[in-house]
Amino acid sequence: MHKYLTIIPARKSSKRLKKKNLMNFYNKPLINFTVDLAKKIKKFDYVLLSSNDEQIIKIAKKKKINVPFKRPSYLSGDKVDLNRVVIHAIKWYEDNFKSLPKNIVLLQPTSPLRDHKEINKIISTFEKKNYESLLSASSPFQDPKDLFYSDKKKI
Repeated sequence: MHKYLTIIPARKSSKRLKKKNLMNFYNKPLINFTVDLAKKIKKFDYVLLSSNDEQIIKIAKKKKINVPFKRPSYLSGDKVDLNRVVIHAIKWYEDNFKSLPKNIVLLQPTSPLRDHKEINKIISTFEKKNYESLLSASSPFQDPKDLFYSDKKKI
């Protein structure tokens, strides 16, 4: 049994940004930030990519991330709940390792600015306090009402 099953969900298409996970951000594909982060965290003893994109799979394999399956099409659409993707990965893990991991970490590629030192601190706190679960969040970088414009007829 692994202590941390780390799942990186990175599907091919995005409703708004085509090939979002492969778009360059600071001169490298977005997916690279999450893959590189996962490799830096020593406590992540099994990192798994769930993707339906051959380019993303190729990047992950080159960086020695486990890609034990190609995500099925029924779990790759715009309206698929991320929970179903995670459950699929856990089910694969259980079928292949005949056990469940102690903890599950979800690293989404759309958060490229995470710091591995901060993640290590979070993991230490999680373990010391013996938490059952932990969710990271941050304050909005701008006031949400600034994201909308006002017109007398439309918002």
